[in-house]
Amino acid sequence: MADSYIDPRETLIYGAFARDQLAAVCLGLVPALDGAVKFAIAEQAKADAAMKEVLDRQPAAAVSEGDPLTEARDSLVRFGKYVESIKGAPVALSAFFDRDAPSTAARRRLTKLVALVQHVAAKIEDNRSHLRDYKSWLEEFRGHHETLSAMDRASRDQKLAGAMVRPELAAAREAWLGVYTANKALITGLLRHAGRVGLLPLVFDDLAEQHRAAGVSDEAPVKPVEPVEPVDDKPTA
Repeated sequence: MADSYIDPRETLIYGAFARDQLAAVCLGLVPALDGAVKFAIAEQAKADAAMKEVLDRQPAAAVSEGDPLTEARDSLVRFGKYVESIKGAPVALSAFFDRDAPSTAARRRLTKLVALVQHVAAKIEDNRSHLRDYKSWLEEFRGHHETLSAMDRASRDQKLAGAMVRPELAAAREAWLGVYTANKALITGLLRHAGRVGLLPLVFDDLAEQHRAAGVSDEAPVKPVEPVEPVDDKPTA
């Protein structure tokens, strides 16, 4: 069954992110399997291109005046550079962005950006004694949170209204999810060989735990394996 978590237009965001991270994170981890990583990148690129072809034939989505997404992403990158420029580094960049670089975190989809700007605003307030310009930054990120939250609510309403998606688009999305899910399985195996399976969420952004909605996944639930009682095959006296 199709997963409602990744909508058709978001496939392009997830696909591009995965391709970039496959190259950045996975190439070289197990040199003998670099061919498999390149295969996954190529297959994802083909799936993304096919999805884009179908999306380009759909009615264009309305673009908000002023492009709040671009403005919020720009703020995240600028704030990251500001934190790094503070003499003596009294606050670690990871306090705001966890393991991600600001430029990587800023590429998240709308729902995750809402959570991210809220998180950054909260951490700015927590570390205000170390941030000389904390008031202006706090105001900026609170403004982004308000604007993006409204956009996210409107987007969810639009998804609900358009639940009966065009058959062509639904089929394209299913095909895309098939490739994306297959690549997850392939890269999971590679990372297990490398002893680095914890890196998987850095490649496939829907697995990232920091801003993920509870209970949302595109994976089928795995039933626990029941323990099997040992059979005593010794002959009885």
